[in-house]
Amino acid sequence: MKPDEPSFGWKLLNSWWVLLTVLGLGCLSGAGFLYAGFRAKRPAWWGAGIAYFVLSWAGVAGIAYYPHNSTGLHNVGMAYYAVWFASIVHALIINPTYLRRLAAQRPAPAVLAPPPVFRQAVDVNSATAQQLCAYIDPARAERVVADREARGGFQNVEEFAAAAGLMPHEFARIRALLTCTPRPRAPQPGGGRVLDF
Repeated sequence: MKPDEPSFGWKLLNSWWVLLTVLGLGCLSGAGFLYAGFRAKRPAWWGAGIAYFVLSWAGVAGIAYYPHNSTGLHNVGMAYYAVWFASIVHALIINPTYLRRLAAQRPAPAVLAPPPVFRQAVDVNSATAQQLCAYIDPARAERVVADREARGGFQNVEEFAAAAGLMPHEFARIRALLTCTPRPRAPQPGGGRVLDF
């Protein structure tokens, strides 16, 4: 089942009108089609509901009019049952379209947005210990600032996390709030060209 597709229970609950055609012995078929037509905004179904209503009640009147065991009673009875059977088949045919139209009218499910982040991202190479206290405890903040100055800055936020001794779950919680502008490292002594004679 697709995420936005209605559940089987929803479909079953909204198909109750088909029972009017089945259990109403034809007399309530028109009511079922009128209900479906108004609910799905389909005038053609209203027309079918009116036709089934008129035909079924005309059949009931004809059955009451003709005497018992007459040919007329037999013909009217057969026509009445034919209309009843036609209304059941018709209802079963249009019910999937009816359900699709109802599903299209349903409001879209609410999507929960992530909670807003009120803190602005901080650069781990320029933040003071006090600024870092918003993310880590004061002792770690002091230690990280001292380590940063000793090494000449961090190259990325992962170096910052290692220097702060952050556990993976702690780092994951604040990772989106940290940035790092790498500082150029001082050249190492002894670097230069070697001449071979």
